[in-house]
Amino acid sequence: MGADRPGAGTVTRGRAEVTFHEQVTGHVADDFWELYLEAFGPLRERAAARHVLHREEFDEEMSDPRVLKLLAHDEQGEPVGLTTLATDLAAVPWVSPEFFAARYPEHAARGAVWYIGFTLAHPGRRATRTFMDMIDALVAHLAENRVVCAYDVSRFNDDSLRFADNLRRHLERTQDVTVETVDQQSYYATTFH
Repeated sequence: MGADRPGAGTVTRGRAEVTFHEQVTGHVADDFWELYLEAFGPLRERAAARHVLHREEFDEEMSDPRVLKLLAHDEQGEPVGLTTLATDLAAVPWVSPEFFAARYPEHAARGAVWYIGFTLAHPGRRATRTFMDMIDALVAHLAENRVVCAYDVSRFNDDSLRFADNLRRHLERTQDVTVETVDQQSYYATTFH
């Protein structure tokens, strides 16, 4: 396993142990790749944008120290959740650092505009505290660093899980935050007959 992020440790809430890592390689990366495919594979047919990384892209993100990884394990040490958090927007090829710098200049000047790449829980653990254990650990870290944290949500996850709404309500209950939609993109298809 890679180096732990300085100052970040293990957070245990409920039944998932959440740890922070700058790099994840070897058999640990292999284990989380399998979890990633199990959780995100269905999005291949449910979202217009490609949400499922290729193995090489996954490995690159797991080894990139600019992307903090939150790993969740169950009581037996099995991988049950994963979140990626880019602490440098240059590590996220699909976002515009200039957009966020113009919108949040003070945060950008101190390197405090971060981006959640993805967060997932094992499909069999979605009705448990695993997902919220990861969110709580992530939110505590974000609040401690007083950052602007950006993320995107597919329409499928928003429509079926009300993900963004539920996250906003949780954040507003637990933190002093402002949640706003900063941009939106729709995908269209034209069928010619």
